[in-house]
Amino acid sequence: MMLRRALPFLLLAVPAMAQQHALDVPRGDPDRRPLLDAIRPTLMRLTDGPVHFGVRELRRFGDFAFGILEPRRPERQPIDWSQTSLRGRVAEPGFEDGLTQVLWRRLPGGWKVEQYAIAPATPAWPAWQRQYSLPRVLFEAGVTE
Repeated sequence: MMLRRALPFLLLAVPAMAQQHALDVPRGDPDRRPLLDAIRPTLMRLTDGPVHFGVRELRRFGDFAFGILEPRRPERQPIDWSQTSLRGRVAEPGFEDGLTQVLWRRLPGGWKVEQYAIAPATPAWPAWQRQYSLPRVLFEAGVTE
């Protein structure tokens, strides 16, 4: 009898628990290309040329996605940052590979870049986590909440 009364509450709790897992966005996932294409024009403008990405991390949680990307030129060539509009930052510690953190939001028209940070001195995502009230699982691989 008690189980019968508790069952509706347990069924409501299961989706809430499942929501605390971010999903990787691997190659072949239908969201991967739209996510990368959403940030591509910004980085093309900032680097003065075509951009491809090495994907270090790419996860999705509900209508948000987070990635750590390594911008590159076609043929996996590194970007010569001293030849871009970001040349003034080349001397900063950690800037050599231009690792870029990106936060996207899914809207009715597709994925939109909410925030990005190119080679931040400290991770940008903790501020984004607070600003958008997002779980840590979106930002840190292997974390569950």
